[in-house]
Amino acid sequence: MTNSWFRQARFGLMIHFGSYALTGWEAAWPLQWGAISYRDYDALADRFKPQRYDPIAWAELAREAGIRYAVLTAKHHDGLALYDTQLSDYSAGTLGTLS
Repeated sequence: MTNSWFRQARFGLMIHFGSYALTGWEAAWPLQWGAISYRDYDALADRFKPQRYDPIAWAELAREAGIRYAVLTAKHHDGLALYDTQLSDYSAGTLGTLS
């Protein structure tokens, strides 16, 4: 498999977005550092109700900036899915946080 498309695209965007954004820290590393307990980290999901969640506007801004590809982490290693799923109650759809 070749990565020529990747080399040609050159400028991309990786978006990691989830309840951890409430802390101002990067993803779930605060758990690793011991900066937050698992119980408190898990409770962030109940408070995760982004007011300016607008992926279409994000995509338009990215295109204007010259970004050639984007990747949204729809389910980070902390387990919170940004989509509605019947496989878990730990999802933004189930929690009613994204619409």
